[in-house]
Amino acid sequence: MKQSKVYILDHELVSPIALGRNDIIENIKAGTDACGKIENFDVTGLPFNDGAEVRFDLKDLLKNEPNSIQELSKIDRKLELLAAAFHKGADRFSEIIELANPARTGVYMGVGAESIPLEMFEGDVRNFLDKKLNAVIELISKMNEGGSAIGALSNPHDLYAVYLAEKFNAKAFQNSILTACVSSTQAIAHGYDAILNGDADVVIAGGTDSILNMISLISFGKLGVIPVSDGSIACLPFDINRKGTSSGEAAGFVIMASKKFVEENNLEALVSICGYGNTLDGYKITAPDPEGISMAKAIKDAIAEAGILAEEVDYYYAHGTGTRQNDGTELNAMKNAFGVSAKNIPISSTKDRHGHAIAAAGVQELCILIELMQHSHIPKNLNLQTPIDEEMNLLQEDLSKPIKYAVKSNFAFGGINTVLAVKNEQL
Repeated sequence: MKQSKVYILDHELVSPIALGRNDIIENIKAGTDACGKIENFDVTGLPFNDGAEVRFDLKDLLKNEPNSIQELSKIDRKLELLAAAFHKGADRFSEIIELANPARTGVYMGVGAESIPLEMFEGDVRNFLDKKLNAVIELISKMNEGGSAIGALSNPHDLYAVYLAEKFNAKAFQNSILTACVSSTQAIAHGYDAILNGDADVVIAGGTDSILNMISLISFGKLGVIPVSDGSIACLPFDINRKGTSSGEAAGFVIMASKKFVEENNLEALVSICGYGNTLDGYKITAPDPEGISMAKAIKDAIAEAGILAEEVDYYYAHGTGTRQNDGTELNAMKNAFGVSAKNIPISSTKDRHGHAIAAAGVQELCILIELMQHSHIPKNLNLQTPIDEEMNLLQEDLSKPIKYAVKSNFAFGGINTVLAVKNEQL
């Protein structure tokens, strides 16, 4: 048992319910629900037309980006959201950038599966190949325009990590993780390991994703993960009448640092990651093991590494998708992991108000959790009317109470389970 921790100094989030971290707590307390009919693209004729969109105007946040990034953002929603998140907190981040050693600063980013639509560049590529004497040289020159390592042609999956690495002058490593709904949670866990193992002093870890596009919407709809839009509430985590989750999008990241870095620079941490658990069911590609054994082990491993007891956990921030399979399995895993203390721990999910951001789900919810811990607020399950388990403390009313320790869980296709134990460093 290491009983070690890694500090979080700052965070930023662009979410359907928050344009920046300063909007989070007010909108959570107000019960802001961003779920509704999708407007960013034409959903005419689709049976699945509801989702939680980032409806804020992001253009002003990107106005100082080079033209190449602005143009790329028009066709890559994930990059647009991530760039907006960076610029929302850029003034605050400058202090960390100045203090950090670039060679000891790294990036981990969780990203979604959809890649850049390369067919949009087909004309350019054919022109180079058909009409230029030095096609390869000309193509490389085109890809490198703008003085940035980012190029849609050369690194479609890595550009998000590279983007943040350039902004934070992070030269130790820039890594991308694609593990569906736990991608950004695993990015944070990898950042934790990198710092504890001495590979970095500072790690920027997070994720960006959007499933508000035709391919994703139809795919998740056919899997039965999102419900047919019929005018009723789409997402009801832990309710007996639950029928699926809401499609979402988000981008965010946390700035993690070692104890030595924090102390040497006289910095104040918001929270710390003091443990995590990571397991794999290997049950089905699109369904968890209904017994939740591996889920429970991930929870147990997280609190064991944190060196805390089940009864010390003040809040269980659930994955809580509102799907038929996840919610009951997750509660069974909780019972297994926490034993007799399970029924006393407040439980809620916030996907009922901001939707499921898939690869960015974990970091979106961690950013929300950080603000909840700073403001001693535990939110209710917004749409819960008939709990699936009356014995468990499934919140139907908000709580105002200090949160010293919280557990944040995320579970993904393929039975991948990643759980963080988080401590409030302000208490």
